Amino acid sequence: MKFSVVIPVHNEGRHIEAGISRFIQTLPGDVAAVLMEIVLVENGSRDDTYDACCRSQEMFPNLVRVCRIPRGSYGEAIKKGMLESRGSHVCILECDLLESTFLAASMNVFRADRAQFVVGSKRHPHSLDGRPLKRRVLTALYNFMFLRVMIGYPGTDTHGLKAIETAVAKRLCELAVTTDEIFQTEIVLLAWRLGVRIEEVPIRILEMRNPSVTVIRRVPKVLHTVRELKKSLARFSPNMAQVPNKTGHSHSYIAEP
Repeated sequence: MKFSVVIPVHNEGRHIEAGISRFIQTLPGDVAAVLMEIVLVENGSRDDTYDACCRSQEMFPNLVRVCRIPRGSYGEAIKKGMLESRGSHVCILECDLLESTFLAASMNVFRADRAQFVVGSKRHPHSLDGRPLKRRVLTALYNFMFLRVMIGYPGTDTHGLKAIETAVAKRLCELAVTTDEIFQTEIVLLAWRLGVRIEEVPIRILEMRNPSVTVIRRVPKVLHTVRELKKSLARFSPNMAQVPNKTGHSHSYIAEP
């Protein structure tokens, strides 16, 4: 097993070098042993983020690789990184969540062959979500009202950290039709609809900076997002069922036989 870690980077010139150095230097030995590369995907930054990423590459030339897309797009940056990844598995991390715990948890899931796709869920009963209350409420409403009720997805979260078998990830990139932030939700829903085994694991979020997109700006996009996701899923037959996982509080979703 070899992991490619993909990190979308946008306007992070002041923080990315220190963050990458700290992440690499504090990796547990078992995680470091399977880490093949860190792919930094700079996307549309208005500061010196690209130069800072290149300095990280110079500092860790055998580990860090820099890619670039011209437009600021979280989803397109993730897609670019997944398509560029060389490992057997690809893990999506974020600049504010550069911790090895999710990577280690994903390794355990893959080694036990419990799933092909791991989602770090903010709504997992063992997660620690330190975001402001209004953001936690919005996450809960979005995932329950729109994803569960309107689409039927049985999971608890689709945003944020993910780890995927690379072959599966690249196939999902080929099938996805959305872009920007919707993309990260679409690939989870496509995986579920196509019978890819998904497991949720807890994550720890201690927000240190204000988000770049406010709650007020997110709300008007939700209905449009759901319409786009429904159009994408309509291409495939809904043959999915929730199957409890024997591993406690995590969840797996597989196709009905």
